[in-house]
Amino acid sequence: MVDPGRETKYTESDVIAVFRDRSDYAEPLTASEVAEELGCSRRTALNRLHDLQDETDVTSKKVGGRSRVWWIPVRMDG
Repeated sequence: MVDPGRETKYTESDVIAVFRDRSDYAEPLTASEVAEELGCSRRTALNRLHDLQDETDVTSKKVGGRSRVWWIPVRMDG
């Protein structure tokens, strides 16, 4: 059982799965959408997204004053 006030650890693989397990793989997501899918706080999702951006293909773009969307670029062969 998880201690009260302590969130479950979410791995980078958990976050990547949120992007890959959708019907529209290329659709950008907000940190809130990732958090909702994982069942964690927005801050936890945002921390994992920042880690992934530093270490993988996960990319983000600022949209509006304080909003940011995240996605994994679709590579086109040819």
